This record gives sequence, structure tokens and C-alpha cells, in this order.
Amino acid sequence: MSAPLGRRRAIALGIAGVMGGAGLLVLQHERRSVDPTSVRLRAAALGERHGLRIEYGPPETFFVPPYTASDAVLQGGQAVAAELDAIPRALDGVEAALSVYPPGFVRTLCQAIFVCGGLTLDGARAGGTFGPAWLILVAALRLGEDGIFDTCRIGVHHELSSLVWRHLPELPRRWATFLPQGWVAARDNSEALAAARSGPEEREDGFLSAYGATTAENDFNVYAETAFDAPSRLLAAADRSPLVASKAACLLQTYRHLDERFTSVFERLGLSRLLGASGSDAAFGDTSQPLQIPSGQLTAP
Repeated sequence: MSAPLGRRRAIALGIAGVMGGAGLLVLQHERRSVDPTSVRLRAAALGERHGLRIEYGPPETFFVPPYTASDAVLQGGQAVAAELDAIPRALDGVEAALSVYPPGFVRTLCQAIFVCGGLTLDGARAGGTFGPAWLILVAALRLGEDGIFDTCRIGVHHELSSLVWRHLPELPRRWATFLPQGWVAARDNSEALAAARSGPEEREDGFLSAYGATTAENDFNVYAETAFDAPSRLLAAADRSPLVASKAACLLQTYRHLDERFTSVFERLGLSRLLGASGSDAAFGDTSQPLQIPSGQLTAP
């Protein structure tokens, strides 16, 4: 499933919002009557189906035990509550993304998905972030129905991949072998989000976007969201570049290492032929989970 290049770029650069140099994608939102009870019950049912808490409300409640309210504080960032009108379409996006994964897999890394109405990181507006065991996605009415859906759908893949990144200590070291010599990461969230607004879509250095080129983790995030949401785009890029093919293979092997059922997922997505691009799977070391909220992944609104 892939989108036209212009729309795909808007998503990859920030989950439904920045259109190259054309400014913000702002869709007119028509107010509609939303029943609070129905929305609450739907979120609970969706969460129960996947073994997750799927909630919205005050951002200070965005944590799960054994973590506490202090862990919900975003270092260098701030979130605001979502308006109820935005939640139904956000749930559509979350539901679509979760359907891609083997049943129960997401629960092994993530215990909750929270939806907020706005998010800033280092002073820059973002579309998502994550905590030690949860994801935070933005559903802002100014994005319109399609923007909310895209942000939350692709945001699940993007932010969940950061939990994968932190779950396997060997993964960052392995991914670093693919990065260009002399490459320097962005200083902070603000710089990375600024980079997302410029740069060519098609690159020759193994990165899939200017945003992905800002940090090694952002690079992994963009590969993950592309594999799960636009596999044909990843295949086309891999056919043009052996380096992209090797990075894609590493990504797929990583998920298959965590759950063998991804073999059938990648068959369904048409990605199986990329699995052997960088040779056979190597053993991963011990896994570990972070004890504090990282600074967050950067998805411009």
C-alpha cells in the first residue's frame, strides 16, 4: 500500500503535514456530533483486542504502571489534550496500523497508545513521540480527517520502531555500519524537524528522506514506517540501491528475530525477497528496556 509521491513525502517528513516548501497541509474540518460514550467504548474495545490501553485525555495521565506521573513529563516537550471530535478518526488510524502486526506482538513492547491534540519537542511542533512502554500520537483537528488518520496510522509504525530500537542493544551498533562516513546527526528535535522540511525525496546515501538522515534512530523509524505502510516504495528504493536493500534486510531481520510470525507478514507485504540482501541473520544480544522517557521521535504535524 503506497501513496503518491507528494503525499507520501508529507507523511515521511512528519506524519501528514509538511509538503516540501509548500507549507502546512491544513484541511478544513467539519464539526460533527460525537458521542463521548461511544468513543470511549470503542477505544476500550480496540485496546482489549490488542492487549493495550488506548486512551486520550489529560497528557499528565499518559503513563502505565510501574511508571508514575513523573514519567509522563516530556523532557523538552509538551502535549495538550485532544478534542473529542478528533478521536474517532485517530482510532481508525491506530486500528489500521495494528492490523499489520502478528496478534499480540505490539503488546510485547508497548502497553498503551495515547492520543493527544498537539505536541511540541524542543519548541518544534511534532506528530508523535514515545515513552518506555507507550506511544503518544497527535490527532489535531487542523489536520482534517485524512491528516489525523495518516498521522496515527503511520505514527504507530514509526514510534513502535523506537521501542524496537531500544529493546535490542545490538541494533544501533549494527545499523551504524550502514551510515555514510563522516555523517553527523542532528543536534536536537528542532533541527531534525527543520531538516524534514527540505531535501530531495530520492537520495543516493541510503537514507529514505531528509528527516531520516537526521539521526540513526530516525533513519530506522523511516525504514520501519515505509516497510509496513508503503512496502512497494521500499522495494523500489532497494532495487535502485544495494545499500537500501541491505538496510531493509536488517530491518526485516530485526522484526523476525523478535517474532518469527513476521515471516508471513513480510510475505503478505511482498518484502520477503529483501530478507537475504545482507546475508543471514546474526544473533542479537540480551534485550533491555529504558527506565526513563527518551526525548522522543520527531514526526512533524
